[in-house]
Amino acid sequence: MGQNPKRPVLLTIFCILTFVGSGLTLFSNTVIYLMFDQFKILFTSHPNMEFLGTKMDFSFIFNLNRLYFLFQGIFSGLAFAGAFLMWNLKKNGFHLYLLSQLILLIIPELFIPHLPFPFFQLSVSFLFVYFYYKLLPFMQ
Repeated sequence: MGQNPKRPVLLTIFCILTFVGSGLTLFSNTVIYLMFDQFKILFTSHPNMEFLGTKMDFSFIFNLNRLYFLFQGIFSGLAFAGAFLMWNLKKNGFHLYLLSQLILLIIPELFIPHLPFPFFQLSVSFLFVYFYYKLLPFMQ
């Protein structure tokens, strides 16, 4: 009988973090995409919303093309799927995750060109890709 390979603890930690981050991003972007018009009506009809004494301005969101949220949701779902494959020690999950992360870095540049350079997003993506890459020898 063959021995089942054991998933390294670091891979488990990074996969769980990816499940949480990509899962929440998938969920929130899908909800915004599906209910875009309803959210727009809600937030424009209550322009003086406050949270902890700070005025919240959501107007920039409704100036975006709603396809932005669809693409963010799709590629976050692919990152989640890539992490799921890596959780199961499949190397092709790394490639799926890497591709989705690259596209997730490009999408905001296409839809919101005036954004500053995404140093934080790039750093987090690089960190996860780097550690997943280092863990490839444990995958089949």
